[in-house]
Amino acid sequence: MKNKILVLLCVFASLSFAEVENPLKTAMETIEASKTVYSLKVRDTLMPVPDRSKLINAQVYREKQPDGYILKVIKPTNEAKKLFDKAESYFGSHQYAKARDAYTLALQQDPKLYSAMTYIAQTYGIEKNWDKAELWYKKAIDANYIDFLAHWLLADVYKIKGQKEKALQEISIAKVLNRNNPRLEAMRKEIYDLNGLNTKNWTFNPQVRISRDSVTGNVNMVSDSIWMYYAFVQAAWMYEPVYREKAKKVQNELDQMYRECLMGLLPYMDNKNLKDSVEVLKRLDKVLDAHKLSEFVLYEIILLDNPAVAFNLEKKQIEYLKDYLIWANQK
Repeated sequence: MKNKILVLLCVFASLSFAEVENPLKTAMETIEASKTVYSLKVRDTLMPVPDRSKLINAQVYREKQPDGYILKVIKPTNEAKKLFDKAESYFGSHQYAKARDAYTLALQQDPKLYSAMTYIAQTYGIEKNWDKAELWYKKAIDANYIDFLAHWLLADVYKIKGQKEKALQEISIAKVLNRNNPRLEAMRKEIYDLNGLNTKNWTFNPQVRISRDSVTGNVNMVSDSIWMYYAFVQAAWMYEPVYREKAKKVQNELDQMYRECLMGLLPYMDNKNLKDSVEVLKRLDKVLDAHKLSEFVLYEIILLDNPAVAFNLEKKQIEYLKDYLIWANQK
């Protein structure tokens, strides 16, 4: 027999939302009518944030196609590789002028070796020639906007030059382009602090775990009391055939799924005490008031586990997320 709590949840869901376009009510009814057995265990111990420190992006470049971008690894070949390897050797032995010359020659051999521009800028930075470093980081960004390292190190140059607002812009773009890099996050905190912004690295962390028994096919959900509706919507998306068909018809499956999952938090936002004490409710309330749900879903949720998605965003979208990140951390 299915968990009796399902019936109670269906009743509560129907009372908590308008009848029109109610993803939570639809998910609950789908699960109630399903042949699959769903069970929910409510727990009150905190589920830790997963370690995503190894889920980081590498330097790539992209080429525009009619339907989006193709990402390509920056990899020197033939004569360019010989020169690039020589430049790396010089760099490693602290011969920065020679390294710079070799990077320049490698770039002449292969104009798509965009990372060489970033490394040329680095040699100037190490020599404390900040103006030349800034110039070359900007060249690297103009040639390959998704080079997170160029944005990151340009932010450092601006910080050193006392241009904290410019540093804020560049480190925020770098953070969008490489969401989980721990060293980049440390620099973000430093520059945000200089600009009077919050430095806390808040992470969207649903108190939900969902698994399917390989023998029985039953779906087991574990959540705390605030996240249980979220869990049911996510489970429906994961395991119900009607949702798998729906996913094929929507333009962005992850965006649609998480928007509907977040509906599961809305019943608790009428409770002022909860909203003031539970960070995710407080942030979601702020986001909805500012009409920034799209940015919240993309930056706070999707990019966490899919950081390379940022490489396929248009420049304007990346800048929207940069602006969102700065806005979200205002005190």
